[in-house]
Amino acid sequence: MDEPFTCTCQMKTDLENSADVFSFFKENYPLPGIVDNLNKLSNKELRCACCLMGAALFSISRKKTIWGWLKIKG
Repeated sequence: MDEPFTCTCQMKTDLENSADVFSFFKENYPLPGIVDNLNKLSNKELRCACCLMGAALFSISRKKTIWGWLKIKG
């Protein structure tokens, strides 16, 4: 897992083109569904998940700070 993830799958492309990374994950990969199935994923699926998360983190770091993404309701 030391090599960079350079795949160009459709899911990664959609993630990179989304305006809001958090909404993308909420709509496509809700957290309970991921957490409940982690032990069932193959090595390939785990690598794909890591690749998507890496792309998401990279996208977030390029656009705004985390505080720019969070909405404070008052």
